[in-house]
Amino acid sequence: MTEQLRQVGISAVNTAVIKRLKEDAYTIAYAAKVFNNVPTGTAFPYLHVSGYMDRPSAMFGSRDFAPEDVSFAVHVWSGSLGDKDCADIMNLVTKALTNSALAITGYTTNFNASLDFADILIDTTEPLTPVRHGVCRFILRVSPN
Repeated sequence: MTEQLRQVGISAVNTAVIKRLKEDAYTIAYAAKVFNNVPTGTAFPYLHVSGYMDRPSAMFGSRDFAPEDVSFAVHVWSGSLGDKDCADIMNLVTKALTNSALAITGYTTNFNASLDFADILIDTTEPLTPVRHGVCRFILRVSPN
């Protein structure tokens, strides 16, 4: 069996995710700042989209059909005390990305993301106040056109 070439454009997925988060009414109301590359000195809260990984799908496929799993992470950064602010934003991000399918440039079908993992960490590297760092990892199952 020959190795199939990856077909998903990671930049197209990145564009679709960032576009969705920037246009979603709930994330706009709470944390409208969405970045792929965060500028130095950006005020909290903000969202950082990164961590793309593409692999053959282990869930489904056939001899003529080679879907891929694209995972990505949305990092939520909050300067609020306690986890509530960060958790609320993580919930909004999850709703924005899972309630309706993402349109990806170059594909005629829209694709649904599913939440794979979520956690909130306390980043104590900031000297004055602890920073909450929420991580939501999603999987997007993409099939070639």
